Amino acid sequence: MGNVLDIAAYKIPSKKKKKPYVSGKYKNIKYYLLVFILTGSFAGFSAALFLDPLVFLFRVFTLNLFPFSVLIANQFFNLIRPIALKSGFYELSMISFEQPVFSLGFLNLALFLIIIGLIAAERRFWCRNLCPLGAFLAVLSRFSIWGRHVADSCTNCSKCAQTCPMNAIGDDFKETSYRECIQCERCAAVCPVDAISFKSIKPGQGVVFNPARRGLIISGLGGIFTGLSASSAFTTKTTSGELIRPPGALVEKDFLDTCVRCAECMKACPTYALQPSFLQAGFEGIFTPVLVPRIGACEEQCNLCCEICPTGAIRDISLEEKQYAVIGNAAIKRYLCIAWEQGKVCLICDEVCPYDAVEFKLITDEKGAIKRPFVIEDKCIGCGQCEKGCPVHGPKAIYVTPINEVRKNSGSYITGKARLLREVKDDYVDFSKEKGTDLDENSPYYQPVEETEDDFENDIPEGFFK
Repeated sequence: MGNVLDIAAYKIPSKKKKKPYVSGKYKNIKYYLLVFILTGSFAGFSAALFLDPLVFLFRVFTLNLFPFSVLIANQFFNLIRPIALKSGFYELSMISFEQPVFSLGFLNLALFLIIIGLIAAERRFWCRNLCPLGAFLAVLSRFSIWGRHVADSCTNCSKCAQTCPMNAIGDDFKETSYRECIQCERCAAVCPVDAISFKSIKPGQGVVFNPARRGLIISGLGGIFTGLSASSAFTTKTTSGELIRPPGALVEKDFLDTCVRCAECMKACPTYALQPSFLQAGFEGIFTPVLVPRIGACEEQCNLCCEICPTGAIRDISLEEKQYAVIGNAAIKRYLCIAWEQGKVCLICDEVCPYDAVEFKLITDEKGAIKRPFVIEDKCIGCGQCEKGCPVHGPKAIYVTPINEVRKNSGSYITGKARLLREVKDDYVDFSKEKGTDLDENSPYYQPVEETEDDFENDIPEGFFK
């Protein structure tokens, strides 16, 4: 993060006179933030996951830089496509990458631009004044045994103070705040008389900052209040059907505690079905991955999100076991379905389902006798292929909900029942025996019809099958 900030400020020299570290009026903010984060974590809210510089920078790369780089690559291939065709490089002319779009990319970019913009107030404003990781390292620096040393040959030229990115050098250019010094050794590199060196020091040396006790108490109480509020009122699992976690995700509470919101799984997903959540899982779940079938489905032969997760929030399960990790179930909105509502033939949800979880039964009603889709819950794992492929515009006629999801922190997802259902591909539930369906004998539309393959094929428009 420091390198990115330095690059951003490289050609924007500050016109203000550099002030020594002792006059920094914002430096204590990071200590208050650190106390706020620690007390909030004890109360159940991991605020560090939003402010950690490593995680934040990973999100910037994934949600913002990665889509932009794909856009540039596609524009480049669009430019050379005519030349490649004329030159006979047909494979090169066909290269194109799917453009990823992430839902919270704008919010993440806005936060990043704010951090960049703070450079106008002070160089490396984030690192000096706001970074909680920097505050944590600063506290540990009290026990440092390695640091900056200035010899008597120093000429007080001030080049070291002007170069120091953390403003850790005092007015006399010899004193050093080891809590602010990151030991980059740039001061030693610019010293014209080689008076600066880095060697062993006595722990506890250097000028230190003592944050106000009142500020620390207020920060601690604020962290506890926020933690209790976030862990109770704002982390209740949504019932809207939008919280579909990737296969292999831990139990929700452990998942929220383990996921660092780095967005690596989102970048690895080949269909970009994994998107950063906003408030689907409450305030604490912001930037955690959720599967959005409207954007992309979970591929049957892909477990990249399981392999790439750095913290184990998504378990590293094999391809075989991943196919048994139920993340939800599909449901049909009959008032939107082409087959149910319009009485027309549509078999797309059945054709795209890799688990044979959609079966068609011949239903007779006022629209006539036609095949209608039913979802077999015991076979469906919620991959979203049906929702992605549904041709209905606007809200899809078939959609995935987290109902019946299976989340395990350990153990196998493969059970005897699930394995049996995978083996029996042609078997399906006989919905005609269920009460309340259109084939119920008590239904006013009930007409006993003997189903044959010839009757089924006659219902399909000419040219539907080869």
